[in-house]
Amino acid sequence: MKYDSYLTELKTLLPTAKSILIAIPSGASIDKLASALSLFLTFEAAGKQVNIVCDDNIKVSQAHLFGVDHVQKTLSSTEGGNLTLTLEGVAASDNTVPALEKLDWYAENSNLNLVFHVLSGQTFQPARIVPRSQGSGFNLIFIIGAVNLNALGNIYLQNQNAFSGTHIVNIDTQAANTSFGQTNILDLQTASLSEVLTNLISDLGYLLDADSASNLLVGIFDSTNNLSDPKVNAESYMAIANCLKSGGKKPSLTQPQQSSYDWNALAPKDSSYVQQSPINVEPQVQSVSDLQANQPSPEERPAGEGIISETVEPEWLTPKIFKGTSLG
Repeated sequence: MKYDSYLTELKTLLPTAKSILIAIPSGASIDKLASALSLFLTFEAAGKQVNIVCDDNIKVSQAHLFGVDHVQKTLSSTEGGNLTLTLEGVAASDNTVPALEKLDWYAENSNLNLVFHVLSGQTFQPARIVPRSQGSGFNLIFIIGAVNLNALGNIYLQNQNAFSGTHIVNIDTQAANTSFGQTNILDLQTASLSEVLTNLISDLGYLLDADSASNLLVGIFDSTNNLSDPKVNAESYMAIANCLKSGGKKPSLTQPQQSSYDWNALAPKDSSYVQQSPINVEPQVQSVSDLQANQPSPEERPAGEGIISETVEPEWLTPKIFKGTSLG
């Protein structure tokens, strides 16, 4: 398994993770979106509660990807997570609470009661109680193709608490990536993120379905310019084969590949050269008299060379009958 060494902690967290967020950076390519959507569809098929977000609007060129209608543009910062009640105006400048001895809590029916034990002679009166949600309520956050958290745009900038205290899985192929996750899967040698996700989904123990596999094929072909990228290697073709075995459909090539060989290099260097049609040459046939005229005279023939008689022998024209003495 290609990425198994990176996944020890993640494999422990995934079985109990019920809620997962998948985030894509602004200006995401087809490869990045296809990769993220394939992971989304895989987790959804496994019964996980999954959200997928991107700060951009979906482009027409991306609308054919499976699951694209699930991509949201906003994320609520108050959804789930740890709840903090801030009691304003009760702490001193040294971050102590002089009036407070201790704090207890107990449940009563469906209520939770907080008991603030106030020291004798002190006053404990909060100016205001402000509830705040810390964290997002997500058990895991997968970030696909972003060099850092700021690359997520408003998804991160307006919801920083949602990313605080949550295990982040950072998946990328870019050298500029800052390794900001608790789990970092950075493959700089692979030609596309979709190839990375093809292997990663398998390494996590999940099976590709036809829609996820089709998305990954679109991502691989788009990112590598129809497999012409120099990084395409045997592993790339193995990933394609795995997607096809899972029922994925190979995208149609909108731009047929052109041969890069310069056939003009075969032409003669002389610019005055003009290709001409072949010249038909009539075969020359010599008559018998011409052949006889060309025969050397007996005096000219080398000694010992056979002499061909110019007169036809009579017996040559007589039919020949061969008789045998033995029977069958």
